[in-house]
Amino acid sequence: MKTPGILFALVVVASFAQTSKQDPPKPRDYSFKVSTERVWTDTGLDLEKGDRVHVYGAVVACEGQTPSEKAHLPLPTAPAGSLLVKLHGEARPILASPDADIPIVENGRLYLGINGWHCHGIISAKVRVEWHSARAARSESPPK
Repeated sequence: MKTPGILFALVVVASFAQTSKQDPPKPRDYSFKVSTERVWTDTGLDLEKGDRVHVYGAVVACEGQTPSEKAHLPLPTAPAGSLLVKLHGEARPILASPDADIPIVENGRLYLGINGWHCHGIISAKVRVEWHSARAARSESPPK
């Protein structure tokens, strides 16, 4: 005959086994306003290896860049006024206008910026993160 203590232990073990198997977290959508007044905007999103980021953004108007100025843009090969992404403070920028799909291969933080100076306006950027772990899905929403 089973005692109540053993029965309770079996119920606890069975419920733990069911809750330890979690579905992968659902993607999260974020919106950011990227101003030409700052070089980089910190999104507050910490990313881990295995995450995937999709960034969508337009281009803002910039005054004509001279050839010598273009060489000093954060990403000289990209159009002036385009949206850029960096995955940590010292990373090379990635073009995100009109969109970018980035697999995360090392831990980092997402920054958004605009390629150029003498630019005017704000880019409304959309970011979708496919988190690889439940840790990230439970984190607080980043500042907007």
